[in-house]
This record gives sequence, C-alpha cells and structure tokens, in this order.
Amino acid sequence: MDQFSDRYPSWATVSRIAAAVLGGYGLSSAWVVLWGAMQASKVEAILAGVQTSFVLYVAAVIWAFAPVPLGRVWGVLLTAVVALLGAAMLLSVVWG
Repeated sequence: MDQFSDRYPSWATVSRIAAAVLGGYGLSSAWVVLWGAMQASKVEAILAGVQTSFVLYVAAVIWAFAPVPLGRVWGVLLTAVVALLGAAMLLSVVWG
C-alpha cells in the first residue's frame, strides 16, 4: 500500500470508489468518442463503441480495486482517457 492508504484508509476507499465510477465513466465515454471519430458511418460507429464500452467500464472498476498504489490507478485511468481523446481528436482532424 502507499502512504495515503496507510494514513487514511477510509479516504483511500472513497478515492478507489471515485476512480471506479468516474474513471470508468470517463474511459468508456472517451472510447465511444474514439469510435465515433474512426468511421464514416457515425451511427454504426457510436453504437459499436457503446456496446464495447461496457467491457472497458468493468475493466476500469476491477483495476480501481486492484492491489496497486492508488496514484497508479488514477494515473493509468487519466492517461488512458487523455490518450483516447487525443487519438479521437487527431482522427477527426485527419479524416475531417
């Protein structure tokens, strides 16, 4: 565990719950945006993104409660969201 979890175990649990809910939502939303930017048929692309985003949400929830340091959980989730949104922005600029 890390120092934050050792000193404030209840706040660490709240932070992990927030990472699971908010991080999972952000990750799955960024995934849908990426899918929408990838294909010309927006409706089908967004539908496929929504259908597959549930897997990412569950993975984010499991990762949030994995026995890894809390900072790494937040870091991985935020980095993944920023990377997916950056890729979506790049694809929308390239493919217009």
